[in-house]
Amino acid sequence: MTKKMVKRLILSLGCASLTLTPLASQVLEVYPHRAVLTQLQEDFASRNYIGFRHDLPRLATFPLLTEHQPYREALCRLMTEEMAPDAVLTRFLKEYPASLDRPSAELLLALVYVDQGLLPLAHAQLSEVKYEVLSPQALAQYHLAQGYVILADSKGTVDLDEAQRHLIAARKDASLVGEQAQLYLGSVAWAQGDVAEARSIFSRKDYSRELAPEAAYQLTLLSFATEETKTALHRADELQRLYPEMASRASLRSAVGQAYYAAGNYDQAIRMLHPLQELNDYYPTMEECYALGTSLYLKGRYDEALDPLSKVSESNSTLGAQGLFLLGNARLKLQRTSEAALAFSRAGQHPGATERVREYALYNAILLQDETQRANFGQTVRMAETFVTSFPRSSYRPQILHLMKSIFLTNKDYAESLATLDRLQVKSAELSEAKQYVLLRLGEGALAGRDYTCATDYLNRAATLGAKSNYTAEAYLLQASSALERGEYAVAEAASTKSIATGVAPALAYYIQGYARYNQKQYPAAYRAFEAFTEATPSADALRRADALLRMGDCQLIQKKSAEALALYRRADEGMPSGNDEALYRIATIYGRWGQYSKQVETLDRIIQQHPESTHLPEVLYDKGRSLVLSKARPEAATAVFDQLLKSYPDTQYARLGAMERAMLAYNVGRTEEAIKAYKELIARYPESDEARSALSDLKNIYIGQERVEEYTAYAATLAPQLTPSESEQAHLQYLALTSRYKKDKQATLPDLESFVRTYPSSREAGRAELLLAGLYLEGGRTADATLLYKKLSAPARSLDLRIPALEALTKIYTEGGKKKEALAAYAQLYAIEGLEVPQHLRYGRFVAQLAYEVKDYKHSIATVEELLKRSDLSTAMHGELLLLQGKSEEATGATGKAMKTYEPLLKNFDTTYGAEGYIRHATLLFRSGKVKDAKNELDAFIAKGTPQQYWLARAFLLLADCYHKQGETYVAQQYLESLRDNYKGTDDDIATMIHERLTSYQHKK
Repeated sequence: MTKKMVKRLILSLGCASLTLTPLASQVLEVYPHRAVLTQLQEDFASRNYIGFRHDLPRLATFPLLTEHQPYREALCRLMTEEMAPDAVLTRFLKEYPASLDRPSAELLLALVYVDQGLLPLAHAQLSEVKYEVLSPQALAQYHLAQGYVILADSKGTVDLDEAQRHLIAARKDASLVGEQAQLYLGSVAWAQGDVAEARSIFSRKDYSRELAPEAAYQLTLLSFATEETKTALHRADELQRLYPEMASRASLRSAVGQAYYAAGNYDQAIRMLHPLQELNDYYPTMEECYALGTSLYLKGRYDEALDPLSKVSESNSTLGAQGLFLLGNARLKLQRTSEAALAFSRAGQHPGATERVREYALYNAILLQDETQRANFGQTVRMAETFVTSFPRSSYRPQILHLMKSIFLTNKDYAESLATLDRLQVKSAELSEAKQYVLLRLGEGALAGRDYTCATDYLNRAATLGAKSNYTAEAYLLQASSALERGEYAVAEAASTKSIATGVAPALAYYIQGYARYNQKQYPAAYRAFEAFTEATPSADALRRADALLRMGDCQLIQKKSAEALALYRRADEGMPSGNDEALYRIATIYGRWGQYSKQVETLDRIIQQHPESTHLPEVLYDKGRSLVLSKARPEAATAVFDQLLKSYPDTQYARLGAMERAMLAYNVGRTEEAIKAYKELIARYPESDEARSALSDLKNIYIGQERVEEYTAYAATLAPQLTPSESEQAHLQYLALTSRYKKDKQATLPDLESFVRTYPSSREAGRAELLLAGLYLEGGRTADATLLYKKLSAPARSLDLRIPALEALTKIYTEGGKKKEALAAYAQLYAIEGLEVPQHLRYGRFVAQLAYEVKDYKHSIATVEELLKRSDLSTAMHGELLLLQGKSEEATGATGKAMKTYEPLLKNFDTTYGAEGYIRHATLLFRSGKVKDAKNELDAFIAKGTPQQYWLARAFLLLADCYHKQGETYVAQQYLESLRDNYKGTDDDIATMIHERLTSYQHKK
């Protein structure tokens, strides 16, 4: 029986009985105007309320009826006016608190509240009724109302015994009230588990025409709950035949639809259940939603199945877990893999999930998480750990372990991977191998950062883990390479030997072993290592092969095996497509040792012709000149070579030696004046060199030998200031002493530096001293003094070796002091300096653009970035960082279209900080411009690719949630945010804040 029917029945019965009973009691009184009274009674009993109200004033002639006049008038108003019935009755009770009709009015008000669905008010009103004075029929109505209110209470546990007591009392009434109470007693028996009693009550044949359909309806519902599906459906057909109006009831359609689902008739189940989802005042049960969702899924209507299955998934029962599992499958069929992974993940962790559902759901969730969101803050790994721990005998265990290994082998956040692997309780060969790989990469990274302590720890752990031999070989090889670089040759040899001992070491291990032994002067052993390398390495690695052959030749040459060395040097030269300048130089040296000067000169000429960029050219020219001298070639030929050396490489040691050789050659062939001139040129060009002093000594001997002492004395007088310390040299020497002490105790030299600056203000070291002094001021907290000195040293007239460090110091002072505009001006001066090294110029330009962005001078920032981007020597990282900065500046100026185009090249660099930020900014602009679907697709791709940039990955999930919310799928958005909240391990406060704000916003909009 529906609540609506019950309420109407109670109200109608209440009005009729409670109004007629007091009136009837007055009929027995004898009065003169009996005909008028009889007419009034008939009008009221027949509900002719208009006629009754017309003649009502005449009741004043009947004194005994005057007491009931207000109540009857109230009832007439209730029946004839549009005023709310509860307002009519409440006013009556307020105006006539002592009326004899008060109990009747209170009961009727309670019935009105029942009709309005205000059950708490009805319950409170019934408690005020003095039911002891009610008539028998009114008392039955009172008990029926009490029973109904108790059974309809949706809060807490229904007191069936109390409801049953009231309904038994109401059942004694012979009217519809008693019948209705009887039907409710059937419902109570059903609720108490007494199915036989309930069936007996509903099956009675003596129900009135008004309640017989309701009894048949309840019996049909009971059949669906307790009998076979076929029997229940037969009863439903019979009910529809006898009482067609019952067929549209939602509860019956729900029961029939669920029966069809249980029988496997999914089309009929959908036909019965699907329309119920659209009813505004109907709330389907979890069982109904599951039956509809499953039927739609099995019929391939996956998109329609999402809504009912989502409702089921909110339940904590076993049904909720099964609904989540089916929801995951439906999303998977719709290729919404990220959402499917989320549903499977929740199903696997659902409190109502069976072991079988947990296993399958968790397995599918892991596969999908890996496929779509590998970089998900370790969630996939944690789920995999849960799986292998919870289901140790699962047939999927080997596949999950292999997947875990694959994740660790591809995840780029190695520190996070190691922390996870250290925490994992699961032990397996796959995970040991993954851990060894992660330790290798961490060791490699530490070496790149020159953190040798951490690198040694990681690589030792990787080597001793020994899970995979080639990883072990690589660990020892990295140790050897690092030790060789640091000059720890014994350590490098031991580590490379261990790498080779694994049997799977690359040829490079022999190369490093060779160098380690070579530097320890173990030449025969080094030769064998290099030889093993050349035999194992492919010919494609020509450069390293040539280097190994060179070192083999050096080993032989050191052991005085010149012929063997010569053959090896030739192999090194021939192995390179364009030859090898070092090999040729070694060959030339051997020819020189053998006295074969023509071959030496010929070989040296090959270097000059074939390798014009060779770093050996200064010594090549010097050796060529020496070879011509020793071969007694024409002096002019040797002199020409030395002249070329002095012209091309004047600042090298070989130029000074060549100048000395040229002067000696002129003197030895009797060209004295030419020799004197050459010596004087050497002294003038290199006045502070050892060669100058030797030249002066030789020159002295020449003059003395020719008895030209006075001439030499006059010449020497001109050289005295150059060869003896001058004031500037004294200042230089004092400055050197100061810097020596400065290195040992900075603060102790402060007064000496101040004294030096005052004593030698014009010396070339004064600026350097001021630079040191400014640094000491800064360290001592004298920022203002330091700033003044740095400003003085940063003047455009100053040399770059003073100006650049002064400006850099100023940028640091301004930045730390929060003076970004001043820091920008200092960096702009640095950036404007011409002739800077490339790294310096790029670094300064980068800071100019960044600071200009921070002070909101976006045009300056964009102009600087565009200028830098024209360079062809930018590293990939610098190029990406500049593009990001340009895009952010364009975005800040409102040039959204330009910013999006600027960000586009960054999308492929998603594993870098700048690339990840650019990716999210690009997707955010898509979202803001209304292209929500495009933004969502871009974010799905970003998450699926994986990135070590955990902060920007979290921002991707936040934006993805915004996309789902914008598309009306707030439920999915909430799931993403809850997953992010539970799995994100970063310490960024803004991520937690953004998650909280969104979840709170969703709750307020529900």
